[in-house]
Amino acid sequence: MTLRHRLMEARGRGLVLLTDLDGTLAPIVDRPRAARLSQRARRILVRLARHPRARVGIVSGRSLPTLRRLVRVPDAAYAGCHGLEIAWRAVRFRHPRAVALSPVLRQVTHRLRRKTSRYRGVLVEPKGLTVSLHYRLADPRIVPALRSIVREIVTRAPALEVLAGKKVLELRPHLAWGKGKAVRLMRDLLAKSLGGRAPLTVYLGDDETDEEAFRALRGRAVCVAVGRRRTRAAYHLRGHAAVERLLAWLADVLD
Repeated sequence: MTLRHRLMEARGRGLVLLTDLDGTLAPIVDRPRAARLSQRARRILVRLARHPRARVGIVSGRSLPTLRRLVRVPDAAYAGCHGLEIAWRAVRFRHPRAVALSPVLRQVTHRLRRKTSRYRGVLVEPKGLTVSLHYRLADPRIVPALRSIVREIVTRAPALEVLAGKKVLELRPHLAWGKGKAVRLMRDLLAKSLGGRAPLTVYLGDDETDEEAFRALRGRAVCVAVGRRRTRAAYHLRGHAAVERLLAWLADVLD
């Protein structure tokens, strides 16, 4: 069954759309602050989020304030720091253990900046509940040294773990909570708000971190991997432009 054929089910059932941001809705850029969601993509998301039989949730490794500022879709639900913080309508969630570890993250951020300051093209991005080390602009030859620094820091802060992404290493609280549990919580919350028949859930993501979400939603959602790689997802799209086209088509299907 093709992806579009499967998504036609949304016409009769309604839709819960959950999607990553960077690399999925928007292209990955060298500097995180330079990321932009296209006006067309925003218009499509607004259209879907305002539809009476659809709900939209954006799930990202970015902090919740940054995520909301980048996307700017008022009716969407947002999950920042890979689900450690969630906001939708009156719902506000911040994982209490992650909040308690914020002082540790601040110390780690300071240590990370100090130990990597001599390397060109390296960016340390504090996000409140996590901190990321970006090396997209760095000489690839220094990557082993960066990984060694991160391992050393985590050894001294055993309450944290390392999550590897696309040319980024993220230090985050080591918890029995991640993107998988977060997207299931969001799916249940958004689906319940629609009432009636269980809506079709769709999840789109491009990174290794999204594999946890694919695993958690197996048998419960249409999972779409963006970009070519080994994945648990049943369907693929080539990139953010293909995602944009698909979502525009999906909005037409709902109408």
